[in-house]
Amino acid sequence: MSPKRILLLPLAAGLFSALLLSSSPAEASGDKPVVKGTFLGDGKDAKLKYLIVQNREPFSDKSAIKLVFTEKDPAKSEKPDWDAGFKKLGSALVISVFKDGGIFGCEVAHTAHEKSPFSAVGEIKMKDFKVTETQVSGNLTTGGELDAFGQKWNVDLTFSATLPKGAFADAPAPTEPKKTGKAKDTPTEPDDEPADAGPKLPVEKLPLPAAAKNVEFKQTVQQIAFSSDASVSAVATDFSAKLKKDGWKEAPGSLMGKTNAILKRKRDGADLTIMVQPAGKGCTVKIFTQGMDWSNPPDSAEPEPKPEKDGDADVDDAGAEAKRLLNDALKKIPRGLIK
Repeated sequence: MSPKRILLLPLAAGLFSALLLSSSPAEASGDKPVVKGTFLGDGKDAKLKYLIVQNREPFSDKSAIKLVFTEKDPAKSEKPDWDAGFKKLGSALVISVFKDGGIFGCEVAHTAHEKSPFSAVGEIKMKDFKVTETQVSGNLTTGGELDAFGQKWNVDLTFSATLPKGAFADAPAPTEPKKTGKAKDTPTEPDDEPADAGPKLPVEKLPLPAAAKNVEFKQTVQQIAFSSDASVSAVATDFSAKLKKDGWKEAPGSLMGKTNAILKRKRDGADLTIMVQPAGKGCTVKIFTQGMDWSNPPDSAEPEPKPEKDGDADVDDAGAEAKRLLNDALKKIPRGLIK
């Protein structure tokens, strides 16, 4: 795992004294990182005040960093990016970005949204991205208001911060097997399989826990969600075992807590971030996927019946209706906003 160095961004007072930043609108004029702009959820501005720049492992053989924007002070958090995903730091925006400004990971966690966090890769863009030996700056924008599961969101943030040591380190070059002089060498299993090895894994083949119910395959944002009557630990343990049997390997960032679990898994260029949270006597699970084939996802399972309201059944979470709403939401996004 790449070494990490965390940078905090309070707007009110500087925590660090030697950050070299310029004075352009997208960069800081003082000795601390800065964020300016808006992060709206259903019209409510989250007032992001902190920025964390983290090193992360290369993705698809390309070096990258992680930008974590948070509403609350993450100084006491050991894993700010994961706490941000659970909304423990208020509203948050977590961006994984290549050195050329290409975004390949985006988690939106706004406290005004009931259905969050959600992944929004492809809907948020990076502009004016600049990387020097010591600094990173740019502009994150959705190009206007977007819709996710009936929830409105809009991002327009400029930022600048000092890069941590080792940022954008080149991915290690593949090593050739040592020659032994024999006709055939005994094959060895690499630690990480190449990201472009073969076709993408179909999402319908992902092995879910036996206790999963009300399963939703959200094709638009490439997420899977389900609930279970079993405990967090039981579901996480069962899920881990099934993924391991299916060839998925544990990736850096996994965390098993007393009440929450985060599972990070990798296989054949695909990545899973699985969040298991308590809900009543059971739990809910959200699976964020990257690099999988979503061309033929299964139909979502029908949830348990809900009482009717004014003669009309509440089918907001029903599988067929959810799929229709997702497709409608995608159609409402102006193509000019997705570049």
